[in-house]
Amino acid sequence: MKKAKILAVFAAAATAAATSLCVFAQPAEKGTVYFAAVKSTIGQGVCVEPVAVPFYEGDSGIDIVKRAADVTVVESEYGDYITAFKDADNGADVPEEIKVVCPEMTGRSTEGQLTALDYTPESGWSYFLNGEYAQVGISSYEPADGDVVEYRFTVYGYGSDLGQDNSSWGGAEALVPAVNAAELIKTAALADKSLPEYKAAVETLGKFGAAQSELDEAANALKNAAQPAPETTETPANTPEAPTNVDTGVESVAAVFGAAVIAAGMLAVSRKRG
Repeated sequence: MKKAKILAVFAAAATAAATSLCVFAQPAEKGTVYFAAVKSTIGQGVCVEPVAVPFYEGDSGIDIVKRAADVTVVESEYGDYITAFKDADNGADVPEEIKVVCPEMTGRSTEGQLTALDYTPESGWSYFLNGEYAQVGISSYEPADGDVVEYRFTVYGYGSDLGQDNSSWGGAEALVPAVNAAELIKTAALADKSLPEYKAAVETLGKFGAAQSELDEAANALKNAAQPAPETTETPANTPEAPTNVDTGVESVAAVFGAAVIAAGMLAVSRKRG
């Protein structure tokens, strides 16, 4: 009986040690940012569909984007910035509203990417934070839980085709009204991707010149469609077992350490009895 108690103490110590190793080996998750990238100005909808991205202690905006998409990052004295997203050309045509103001347009310079200076000399990727044109570079942005980061590709007026009025410094006036797509992006990122309302929401997000009312209606329709079914007290038959955790290596180290503690305890008991 005494031997069993001693072994139980060592087993508990081993479990605690294993848990401690797992906790200290993982970075602290700080929250979630919702992300999307849109290329509606070239008539091709969405580049990166809405997604929920976790962030951790010490992350910047660059880390968020890298976690959500395959991008090209360029370093500069003003901070790192994103020049290209990995993206396939689906062949859709540029909207007529942009063709009128940009009669001479080229195409993509690199296959499999959508990059700055594609289509026009004024093109590039701009980003919006919680629906507003960002006032800080992405490398300086410190993520906060619940933020929405949206990248949009511009081809005309350095963002005039995204609803930005640049006439105050001699640029072009806004070609379309400014809109806030943050709620739609967040709702879609959390939604069931198999819902037809999700597909409609993504299409609305990627529609050039979509009105604020259209974005709001798409978000509301998706929210209503995603309402959970009433709870039931019945236990479903053949409930599948929870999946086995993927071995990250940390658990293996903890298991070895725990086994060593138990072995040492058993050796101590053996010597005591001898």
